[in-house]
Amino acid sequence: MASMDSPTGPALTARIVEATGELAELRREWDALAVHAGRPFAAPAWALGWWETMRPDAAELRLVVVLEGGGLAGIVPLYRLKRAYLPLGGGMGPVEPLARPGLERRVAEAARAALAQEQPRPATVEVEMHGSSPDWAALLGDAWAGGRGARRWTKRDTPVPRIDLGEGFEPWLEAKSARFRREMRRRRRKLEDAGGTFRLATADSLQRDVEAFLRLHRRRREGQGGTSLGDEGVERMLVAVGEELLDSGRFRLLSIDLDGETIAARLLLAAGREVSAWNSGFDEAHSKLSPSTLSILEALRDASERGERTMSLGPGGQEYKYRLSNWEDSLYTHVLILPGATYPLARLRQVPAQLRVGLSARLSAETKRRLRGLIRR
Repeated sequence: MASMDSPTGPALTARIVEATGELAELRREWDALAVHAGRPFAAPAWALGWWETMRPDAAELRLVVVLEGGGLAGIVPLYRLKRAYLPLGGGMGPVEPLARPGLERRVAEAARAALAQEQPRPATVEVEMHGSSPDWAALLGDAWAGGRGARRWTKRDTPVPRIDLGEGFEPWLEAKSARFRREMRRRRRKLEDAGGTFRLATADSLQRDVEAFLRLHRRRREGQGGTSLGDEGVERMLVAVGEELLDSGRFRLLSIDLDGETIAARLLLAAGREVSAWNSGFDEAHSKLSPSTLSILEALRDASERGERTMSLGPGGQEYKYRLSNWEDSLYTHVLILPGATYPLARLRQVPAQLRVGLSARLSAETKRRLRGLIRR
């Protein structure tokens, strides 16, 4: 256990948690940090749901818990593969470090001290974070043992289009063009005239709705290069997260039914005043009814009624997102190559990934410029 004294407040202590059972008394406080920060995927239900159902073989939990006077001051959710320390969640949702407001730097200092005592010492640490979050990569990458900082490179830089509802759904909709409003209302009437209905998953329907959601998503992605949601553990994970968060309204699986069948589904997670769209699927046979767009609008209407004011449309600069969004965040994955004896080899091992990232960035730069300059309707 590492301890960090500070003249600005009580000492912080950090320890590495290696088994989920050790977190029983801290889950509520961890969840409260995620809710306060408005980070749905940083909640323990999602992070530990992934760990329990989808963690890689040989992975070892290395979750850094930072305490102040017995209460949770912050958390850095990691697992270890050999000497690489990676964020929980496996890239399926950004599981970011969290801290009580004002304690970010001290939490990072305590976490660094705890990680530096690990044996064998970490060679790399990956950090997931939004651009609107504290710069955890910089905070965790500051001076390590010997006074040297970590070398940092950006493995992922993805736009995250977002919607600020401002005063609510109706004022947001009124700010859109008359053409957009007219078209969306026409499409909704067309869906309803055909007998389509919207509903949210309940405890009784959760298992069936998750199955339908994944079936629709996978079928639609078959001709688009496949999906990262093909693993059989995804279903178990989503059901487990749903069972934990359904009652609070923070897990929302929105379905559109027609003639007794689910033709579209969209999964959303919420925390605080933020709701995040995670993934979706719909039956191509009903594409003329625009179920995907209508599901976003229904999710926005529902979020507004719950008092939520922002919606993330998820990573990726697809054109339809920019037509709906009114501002943009970014999602980063930073790799910290830590100083020490392993540094030369660790840096060499990053070269192939760095080359792939550089090539991808060059190929997509023109597409990103075009989409970001799109005139919103």
